[in-house]
Amino acid sequence: MRKYFIDNLRWMSVLLVIPYHVFLCYNTFGYEYYVYAMPVQVFSVFDLLCAPWFMPLLFFVSGISTTYALGKRTNRQYLAERLGKLLIPFLAGAILLTPLMAYYARKHYEGYAGGVWENYILFFRHWTTGSKGVPPYEVGQMWFLLYLFAISLAALPILKLAREGCGRLRLELWPLWAIALLFVPLGCVWDLMPGPPQSLAGCFALFLLGGLFFHTDALQEKLARQAWRLSFPFAALLLAGVALTGRLGPGWWSPYLQALVMWMGILALMGLGRRYVNFTNPVTRYLSASSFALYIFHQAWLVMIAFYAIRSIASPWLQAPTILGLCLACSLVSYEACRRLALTRFLFGIKR
Repeated sequence: MRKYFIDNLRWMSVLLVIPYHVFLCYNTFGYEYYVYAMPVQVFSVFDLLCAPWFMPLLFFVSGISTTYALGKRTNRQYLAERLGKLLIPFLAGAILLTPLMAYYARKHYEGYAGGVWENYILFFRHWTTGSKGVPPYEVGQMWFLLYLFAISLAALPILKLAREGCGRLRLELWPLWAIALLFVPLGCVWDLMPGPPQSLAGCFALFLLGGLFFHTDALQEKLARQAWRLSFPFAALLLAGVALTGRLGPGWWSPYLQALVMWMGILALMGLGRRYVNFTNPVTRYLSASSFALYIFHQAWLVMIAFYAIRSIASPWLQAPTILGLCLACSLVSYEACRRLALTRFLFGIKR
């Protein structure tokens, strides 16, 4: 039976990326986004509440989905799917969309007066050095596709060879506190290859945890029964993290604190998801089908719209919803247009 809550958690997390990126235009923590309006504390609080868990959750549920997929596909079918769903869209997005975002960053920070084509040449010429608002080796939001492609390939032999052996380690029999303590090894791994944008080693560990252990009904039901017991400490940790932002300096404990908040969030949301959003309807099916393309398209639209909105609308309280609404609408239109053409379906990994 299909686990609809996995699909729903995935598209919910993907859609959350859009307001997260919109609010980066107003961050108070010094992040140099493609375009920047002004500091707005409330918007930054939203981003700080989301940042610890929403992208790690995507890697975790991707690991679970991979285990389900490998039960129905051969290795060759799985690799072909990853190639078409992740690597080709990564290359298409990085080549076609990221330079456009860099174009508006140059216009915003440097007053760049050249054309779009000239900027494409400039972008790739200075790709290793970057510019203001555009870090070196920039691929925008496409980093997630590249990470997930590399992790999917690296995890394939592990999931194939170790699945039965790891199945004997039945985490559903562990007490809840022991499952929660898995944040300790996650913190160790997270510190091996720290980001930005995320720790590759940490994302790989989350993918494997999901794929090897958390695909079972018994463990998912255990998290559902304990969903609120997990949610309250997760919420407390999130609020404490926001309150301590800028006050607690980095130290040896930093990756462990990060891993604790992240892991409690993943466990809580898995439980809440299994308990409350394990259903399907036409809306959820559409969002599940379109969310991947929305992730690819949204930031190019966002940066372009934000560039003009912050110059024509004075109040950030009007700017932000305008940017968010137009970005979502334009991204949906892009998805609907691209899924009707064979070439764009191929380039951006869209199903008919």
